[in-house]
Amino acid sequence: MSAVINSTIDDRAALAALEAEILKHPQVEMPVENDFCDGVYARSMFIPAGTVATGAVHRHESFFVVRQGVLIVHTADGPMQFAAGHMSITRKGDKRAVIAVTDVIVTTFHANPDNETDPLALWDRFTIPAAEALAHAAQSTLEQL
Repeated sequence: MSAVINSTIDDRAALAALEAEILKHPQVEMPVENDFCDGVYARSMFIPAGTVATGAVHRHESFFVVRQGVLIVHTADGPMQFAAGHMSITRKGDKRAVIAVTDVIVTTFHANPDNETDPLALWDRFTIPAAEALAHAAQSTLEQL
C-alpha cells in the first residue's frame, strides 16, 4: 500500500530555515544513480547514516521507494519512520526533510515518455528551483508551476 507524503505551504518557511542551517555545516556526498527503461526514469540516491537533508520541490507526481535502510521523513502528519520496502507517492509541489537513521538508498520513479537520458535536463524537468518554489509558495501559486 502506498502512502502519500506532502508538505504544506506553512512548512515551506521551516524547510527553508532548515536548509539554511544545513548549508552552514560541512556537506555530505550523496551519490546519485540514474537508470532508464522505455518511458521511465529512476533516480536513486545514497544517503549516509546520520545525514539530515532536504529534497527538491517536485513538479509532478512520482513514486518514492526506500530501497535500503531506515529514514525519518517529515510529513504533513509529523515525522514518520520508513524502512526498506516502503513506497510512497510524492505529489506535485512536495518537498521533504529527512534524517537517515542508517545508510539509505531511496529511488524516485518518473514518467519519461521521450526517453530523455541527460540527468541535468531531467532534474530541471522534474524539480522546481528552491527560490522559485519559495516565492510561489508565499503567494500560494505553486499549483501554477
